[in-house]
Order: sequence, then structure tokens, then C-alpha cells
Amino acid sequence: MFSWILRGCRDECSATDQLKQARDVFVAKEVVLQKKISQEMERAKEFTKSGNKQAAMQCLKRKKYYESQMNQVGSVRLRINTKEKMIADNMGNK
Repeated sequence: MFSWILRGCRDECSATDQLKQARDVFVAKEVVLQKKISQEMERAKEFTKSGNKQAAMQCLKRKKYYESQMNQVGSVRLRINTKEKMIADNMGNK
């Protein structure tokens, strides 16, 4: 599932290392998306003040798209955390 993220970490990394690496990638994506969301809000405010409602609506549509992407990234991070806990529990049971 995360093979495109984990290409640099094949044989030498354990499963927990791979999950940590994937989590770090998704944390970085969330930061970038949050920045884009705030930029689109600022642009929408500027366009509204200048009277360009169509451009403001486009900014709000992009903002909504970035928010949906952020929700997807959040759900993937939740699955990664769940898998890390499962691995940790399995290591503790052995």
C-alpha cells in the first residue's frame, strides 16, 4: 500500500522503521496542505475586497479540495498509527 513512499527503505529497514518513515511523509504533507489552505483563504479575502467574486469562489473551491486531501491524509495517518500499535503489541506478546 505504501510502496511508493518506502522505495528508499527496502531490506535494511524493519516494518516499524518503514511505518515511521511513512508517518513522517504524511506529517509533512499535512503541513504543506495546511499552508495552502491558509493561502487560499487569504487570496479569497483579497479578491472579495477587490470585488472579484468569481476568483474568490475559485480560491474557496481550491481550499475545499485541499481540506478533502487533508482528511484523506489524516485517515492514512490514523491507519499507520493503528498498524504501529499492532506491531508494538505483537512484539510485546512474543
